[in-house]
Amino acid sequence: MFNYDKFEKVLSLSSKYKDQFSILFYFFLKKVLYSFSQLFFRKIKFKGKGYYIYKNKRNTITPQFGYAHRIYVYAFSLNVSFLTKTKILMFGLNDLDIKNYSLQVYNIRPINIFTGRGMRFSKQVIYKKAGKISLYR
Repeated sequence: MFNYDKFEKVLSLSSKYKDQFSILFYFFLKKVLYSFSQLFFRKIKFKGKGYYIYKNKRNTITPQFGYAHRIYVYAFSLNVSFLTKTKILMFGLNDLDIKNYSLQVYNIRPINIFTGRGMRFSKQVIYKKAGKISLYR
């Protein structure tokens, strides 16, 4: 049951039964209301020679990572801006859209553990794997 207090301007949800549906509904309602007051963003960096990314007016991202054909990521519900040649900033009002689109871009070319080239999120720790070491040094 919903209650709206006119003096305190508070919307409250109360129920006699605490079932999973009401808990889940309250969680998503809080997330939606929170998203209108907060701006979410993700920063993606990429490293490697010959790698570049295009973006057109409709926020369609097209990375060129040595593939024969272009791979398109259509991001209609968020804004994309380039900070530098190798840094992309995705921001918008919906946190789920930001996560989904940034993971689509990230999965095109994830980090190679041997060379360290590829896409990564900012503040993501990358461990580089050691190469083969000769037995006779």
